[in-house]
Amino acid sequence: MERLASLRNRSLIAGSASLVLCALWGWFAREQFFVSYLVAWLFFLGIALGAMVDLMVSRLTGGAWGELLLRPLEAAMSTLPAIALLGLPLLLGLDQLYAWARPHASQASELLAHKAWYLNVPFFLLRAALYFAVWLFFAHRMRALLGSRTDATQLRRTSIAGLMAYALTVTFAGIDWIMSLTPQWYSTTFGLLTGIAQALAGFAAAMVAAGVLVCRNGVAEPGAPRVLQDVGNLLLMFVLTWTYLAFTQYLIIWSEDLPDEIGWYLPRLHTSWYAIAWVLVVFHFALPFTILLFRRAKRSAVWIAGLGMLMLVAQWVDMLWLVAPTFRPAGFRLEWGDLLATAGLGGIVLAVALSRIESPRQARLLHGARQHG
Repeated sequence: MERLASLRNRSLIAGSASLVLCALWGWFAREQFFVSYLVAWLFFLGIALGAMVDLMVSRLTGGAWGELLLRPLEAAMSTLPAIALLGLPLLLGLDQLYAWARPHASQASELLAHKAWYLNVPFFLLRAALYFAVWLFFAHRMRALLGSRTDATQLRRTSIAGLMAYALTVTFAGIDWIMSLTPQWYSTTFGLLTGIAQALAGFAAAMVAAGVLVCRNGVAEPGAPRVLQDVGNLLLMFVLTWTYLAFTQYLIIWSEDLPDEIGWYLPRLHTSWYAIAWVLVVFHFALPFTILLFRRAKRSAVWIAGLGMLMLVAQWVDMLWLVAPTFRPAGFRLEWGDLLATAGLGGIVLAVALSRIESPRQARLLHGARQHG
């Protein structure tokens, strides 16, 4: 407990200091500050939402893997209120990030004029508030049910409703917050791809925490090699699903060769951003896929934690690849703000998660969930 408290305090101090430095850097590079902040914020939001989804799935399907990952999943899900507050600075930079949010944007482009009924600031903010209202409600509901002696049927019903609500809201959130950075582009696969990426991110974060807990003998029975193997198999499923959707989206758009669609890929595949695409191919698919073919790796807590960390880094690179090329079309460029914003938000989010993972309520959650199982 003392070690976790010390880590939490250091994480909070480091995160706050990094955000201050990022804000000072942003004073001289306003647009790039908001780009960097958006990348980091979407990354940590994806971990929290993905953890909530994975927790709901575990309550529906059962299995010892859900008990092993319960504590880190619930802790990650509990960071949603903090992440919602940390997203408020982005409201000051909507006109820097989104072409449609600039004054008289609809007059400057016929395309934006046609989409103005949907892509306008008041409606955008209303939708964002609705998304978070839904997510925070289900996150709070899941925590309350896990910590009580409620019948398992009620928990499963909440999980089903939550997954349906998430599928709808994350589709529109992906369109609003990422796809509309390039308003002329559209993809019917993007919403589903966003949801799978978030589920993968939440699962990877839980793998890191669970692997560390097992290595330190913090968890006994759920840490058996067989359970770790199940976790590895589930990660393989997430990796393959993400790869299939990402490749399908690219293949369809490349085959159709329509200007409104290929315009999004041009700065990513015809500049030095192309190298980042290959980084994703190797580290988001090929390397974890190869490692996960080996049973010994899936049964090792060290390998599980390492794979989780690898996937988190790959997810961050993927988020950078989704957002940054729109604002850096000449080629790949890593800004100081990219690292400072990630370190800043990460430090604060980690501090919040650590305050949850060893709290007395967490112990009750774990006990209650095992009774439900």
